[in-house]
Amino acid sequence: MKNGCTIADAMNTYNTALKIILSKGYKIFLIPDKREEYMGDFCAVKGNRKFIGGDPLRVLGLVSIWENTGDDWQNSHFSKQNISEESLYDKILSRAYPDSVEDYNNLSDREFTDFVLDYSIFFKDVLDEKFPKNPSRKEMFQLVSTFYLE
Repeated sequence: MKNGCTIADAMNTYNTALKIILSKGYKIFLIPDKREEYMGDFCAVKGNRKFIGGDPLRVLGLVSIWENTGDDWQNSHFSKQNISEESLYDKILSRAYPDSVEDYNNLSDREFTDFVLDYSIFFKDVLDEKFPKNPSRKEMFQLVSTFYLE
């Protein structure tokens, strides 16, 4: 067995997230919801700061954003985006769901090499699957587009 750690978004992590939030000095409340199928949102409060999310992991994530950016989080260096810069969220989605092999043909050699290295980590370390050695752009398109369609 490899050394390391995997933590997934699941209910067995909720108590740990809540304990971490409490250890940071927050009070935690549940804001009820009128919909029968949804119990409500979790709210962590400390001073004049409130963090609200659908589960404890989301609230902990929001607390972490604030800890790293401060009250003006939308104008932090993490949040600001140059006009020419693609959103990281969109970039990750477009890498996972390419429209055609042209998406990969349009990458520079360096961008394609980085892409292949990133996905070799994903396939080997996350999925524990074999990854082709030195795949072409067409092979990468087939691999990635097939993987996400299955």
